[in-house]
Amino acid sequence: MPKKKGQKKNIPRDFTINDSANAPKPVARVKKSTTEVTWDQIADDDLDIVEEINEDGTKNFVYKKKRNNSKCEDNIDDRPGNVYPEIIWYWISQFIKPDDIGNFAGINRATYFITRCESFWRGIYRRYCEKHPKLPVKLQIDTFRAYGLRQRVIRALYHTHDVFIKKVAQQAAQDSKPHDLVKRRCVSVWYCKGAAHWSIYFKLKKMQATESVQSHDFFEELGRIDANPEENTQVLQVNCQHFYEVPPLMGMTLSSVSVVLSQGFRHHRLHLGFNTGSHNVSKDILPECTVVLDKVVNIFVFDWWHPKYPHFDNNLPINVVDEESLPVLKKDFFATRDADL
Repeated sequence: MPKKKGQKKNIPRDFTINDSANAPKPVARVKKSTTEVTWDQIADDDLDIVEEINEDGTKNFVYKKKRNNSKCEDNIDDRPGNVYPEIIWYWISQFIKPDDIGNFAGINRATYFITRCESFWRGIYRRYCEKHPKLPVKLQIDTFRAYGLRQRVIRALYHTHDVFIKKVAQQAAQDSKPHDLVKRRCVSVWYCKGAAHWSIYFKLKKMQATESVQSHDFFEELGRIDANPEENTQVLQVNCQHFYEVPPLMGMTLSSVSVVLSQGFRHHRLHLGFNTGSHNVSKDILPECTVVLDKVVNIFVFDWWHPKYPHFDNNLPINVVDEESLPVLKKDFFATRDADL
């Protein structure tokens, strides 16, 4: 029946199945509102069925206007709460443990900016790292240098802080996962001869969706405490009984990893597939270059903060890209030998 102007819709106190069947909207989620209107004032799409509880405990269902969330959302700054001065958070930051820094930085903007200050990381270093007997000499921080301070303190904590030391020990007890390195770009490859085996290192960097080269002022760059050239980079260390030559792989993307038992079932054989460009990384595309390392004794994967990650130097920023950091190969790799003629 058409609605008559000025006529109000009376909703019975006892809610029946017929009311649900003929309701303009399905009764799925009850929403609260404060404005009660009549049928002739709003359209059907603006109605919602709301459950109300009377003083005697009985329930009543009424049609009410929907709440406009876009207009009624409270501003974050207008919400009730206490706003403390930044100096309070600064004093609290002096009692934050290294494993709670992430939670402290997520409280508000003030705590986040405190964790980006040079004084904060020098305080962490002074409380947990300075004069520690297990701190390596290369991680001892001088007084005047700020570049890369954050990453040096984090690396030092993995030598001195008990929580981080236990984390490294737990990872050492687990098997390394070289398969997680797929789709990373090879930055450099180098070798190291040990007492009983050869170690081959592959430095692989995670490819970002959008990589942009930002130019900073030199003096501004010197003050970056969050500078970390090794961020998003991992090193794959493969220990073999014999030496294996590896072709130039810089700039190529690791597309496949396979670990199988070698002949004799005493060691493993590692297959690494590489392709040019991330768009060629797929299960259906064969690798353009395959590296096979036989008689593998063990395999390790190290993050930049790991104590065994091969940090060669911690120099100040220079105008070179990371692919040129250390492209180490055999000196005579490209030389033609008489035996090959």
